[in-house]
Amino acid sequence: MKNKTNYNPADILSRASARTSSLNPFLKEEATSNHNATEIPVDQILTENNPRKTFNESTIRELAESISQYGLLQPIVVRKKAGKYELINGERRFRAHKLLKRKNILAIVKNVEQIDISKLPEIKLVENLQREDLSESDLALSLQELKNRHKETNEQLAKRINKSGQWVKTKIAHAEILKETNISITSDKNHPIFQIPTSLFTEIAPLDVSNRKKAIDYLIKGLEKKGDFPSRNDLREFVRPLKPNKPKASKPKLGNLELKDLKNKLLKIKEKISQLQNEKSILEEAIRKFKK
Repeated sequence: MKNKTNYNPADILSRASARTSSLNPFLKEEATSNHNATEIPVDQILTENNPRKTFNESTIRELAESISQYGLLQPIVVRKKAGKYELINGERRFRAHKLLKRKNILAIVKNVEQIDISKLPEIKLVENLQREDLSESDLALSLQELKNRHKETNEQLAKRINKSGQWVKTKIAHAEILKETNISITSDKNHPIFQIPTSLFTEIAPLDVSNRKKAIDYLIKGLEKKGDFPSRNDLREFVRPLKPNKPKASKPKLGNLELKDLKNKLLKIKEKISQLQNEKSILEEAIRKFKK
């Protein structure tokens, strides 16, 4: 049995974030030639756990036209599963073939033992980041899926994918707000909420659930009226009165304090008085020097 390939998600995601054209980790140089690929039936391919939930139909049509004219320049990658094939890499190419009503597609078939199954979500996420940018909603939901799958904190996830803790925190907050709306990205993929960028969700995050809904409605109405979402500054002004007021910490009444607490409080006041007296003396001495 061949050894499973080890992948470093941090290293791969780091390259992906730079939007390089580096090859998918499955597509080693020697594996891209046709003699390592084979034609497989399109209707035998399963698409599961792809972090990309939304696809631009116009770009799929453009890709289909390119494939029709020039052929498939790069095979998809699949693994054998339950007598069929699970798609690992190349869903846009797969969709283009379905659009062309092609019966077969050129694929590199990996054996189950060659792949660490626990790494598939990371690998699919990286593939999408490298080939075509995920929408911000897809990215946020994908990262939340990885976090939940590995039962990690935001800090642990950030370390593993080589991102800052703040970056991960904002993405996870984005995903949590999407989840609480109960709008399905699978059945309602064209809903405008999935177009809202993370930067705007950052302004919404401190609100309670009902006020988040008001803020989201405000953004969507702005999109419908002007063709674009309100600016971050406009949203900030809108949510300002909706943010919860932080209660001022009330000072305990002296009558409610124990003798020990009263003595400690008096000691702190004496220390402050002593400090102020020292500062007073220094200032008075400085003034006398000026008068001389």
